[in-house]
Amino acid sequence: MSANNLGRIMKAVRYDVRNLVYPFLHPRYLLQGIFLFNGNRILRHPSARIDTEGGKLQFGCFWDLWKSKGGIVLHENACLRTRGNVVIGDGVTIEVHAGASLEIGPETFINPNSRIIALESIRIGADCAVAWDVQIMDGDRHFFLDDEGGRVKNTAAIRIGDHVWIGARSLILKGASIEDGAVVGTGSVVSGHVAAGTVVAGNPAGEIRGGVRWAK
Repeated sequence: MSANNLGRIMKAVRYDVRNLVYPFLHPRYLLQGIFLFNGNRILRHPSARIDTEGGKLQFGCFWDLWKSKGGIVLHENACLRTRGNVVIGDGVTIEVHAGASLEIGPETFINPNSRIIALESIRIGADCAVAWDVQIMDGDRHFFLDDEGGRVKNTAAIRIGDHVWIGARSLILKGASIEDGAVVGTGSVVSGHVAAGTVVAGNPAGEIRGGVRWAK
């Protein structure tokens, strides 16, 4: 074992000795390839599903510790699907409402203290980097009313392509469509279409550069 890895383990133990055993405290999830560290929890309705396809879901960063803790809440008939290896940072809150779905692609990392709320459908592609304090919400939770007093639909699916970088404190709203390789600048608000390989920034987010390539 390298000195660097040993140092990370010692740091984790000093923070909370249970880090060594946390995954084993949740055998039901461990058998599904779900590893929970730092006290992060899953609250799941009996009818909700978690599908891990061809990899593992790690919730909590064993090597890079944060004091805040997060959780995953899955309501009735909700579905969380991950493909390949996915890492969710400490303090992230994920809520998938009744009948809604959230899909996260392989090698995607969601940094600490972000929030994802799915009321209809959110899909995040492969190899994405979601920075700190990002919020992704496909609905408003409240309703506008039509002339007859009926509720107007307040959700629209969010689609985030492969290898997308979302900057810290950005807000991705209902109906957003972000194509492959795009970059969303820090603090941006996205509610529409972002073309592949472009950088957008601002509120509302607008294109400031095209033809970009980026690496983690």
